[in-house]
Amino acid sequence: RSKGILLENINFYYLGNFGVVCQYSENITVDRCNFAPRPGSGRTNAGFADFIQVSGCRGMIDIKNSRFIGAHDDPINIHGTHLRVIEFLSDNRLKLRFMHDQTFGFEAFFKGDDIELVDSRSLLVVGKCKVKEAKLVTPREMELTLSSPLSSEVMQQKDLVIENVTWTPEVRITNNYFARVPTRGILITTRRKSLIEGNTFYGMQMSGIFVADDGLSWYESGPVHDLTIRQNTFLNCGEPIISIDPENREYKGAVHKNITIEENYFYMRKNSSCAIRAKAVDGLMIRHNLIYSLDTEKNKESDFIQMYNCNEVTIKENRVQLHHLFK
Repeated sequence: RSKGILLENINFYYLGNFGVVCQYSENITVDRCNFAPRPGSGRTNAGFADFIQVSGCRGMIDIKNSRFIGAHDDPINIHGTHLRVIEFLSDNRLKLRFMHDQTFGFEAFFKGDDIELVDSRSLLVVGKCKVKEAKLVTPREMELTLSSPLSSEVMQQKDLVIENVTWTPEVRITNNYFARVPTRGILITTRRKSLIEGNTFYGMQMSGIFVADDGLSWYESGPVHDLTIRQNTFLNCGEPIISIDPENREYKGAVHKNITIEENYFYMRKNSSCAIRAKAVDGLMIRHNLIYSLDTEKNKESDFIQMYNCNEVTIKENRVQLHHLFK
């Protein structure tokens, strides 16, 4: 419940677990910060989990001009939390549960918040409401009273989870450097306008950027509705370098929409063949990217882009060239 936080010109040399945890706060800026081992220390690791974990925030999350080197998990992770509906106490009262062992014990909803009821298997919305009253009953359970009754059709649904729509942020992640990370560089799942621009990702062992959303494993919400990934450089990263992979167990329609990937540089590893993989997206634009390959037999954009259950897709003017940086 903080507002207007600025972290500027700070060295984070050693973080025994998470680094900066932001929860139910708004308008947070990280500028010219250095998450990396102290120079000359001989150490390669600066943190044992995410450097920046943003969960259930709103306003603008602005992370810029910073270095993220030597994390044991994703340097930046921005998401909400799905709580599972475990009981309908009445047509306007619900009992919810925090499902993941590492995420519980905080108030995830407040009076006046807008919420969506989501089918956890398809990750599609089945109902929308406003919170009239919210109570943390135990560290793992909440009870919500809604401002209007739910329909019988919604109440008959199984495996429902709820996302707090009010507490979802806009995001800008610009001009940062990521290196020596065994996982992903950036995880982002927020429905509000987001921009990832001008960053360099060197040697991520998994994807450089990962867009998820799930209601059955980590319970990290939610859908992406307006994301631009522009003018970033990906050097020797694991594949897919950009991964859009919501954990829907069945396809009933797009989970994400309106994603643009443009003017990026992909330097592929040897025997690597997937720069971009997208699943369950409507409104996907992939254009003007430059893909540097080590494989002479792969010389067109379709060799490096994979689609599953995507509609309204435009792929155009992406170029493939040979390079010799990583053999």
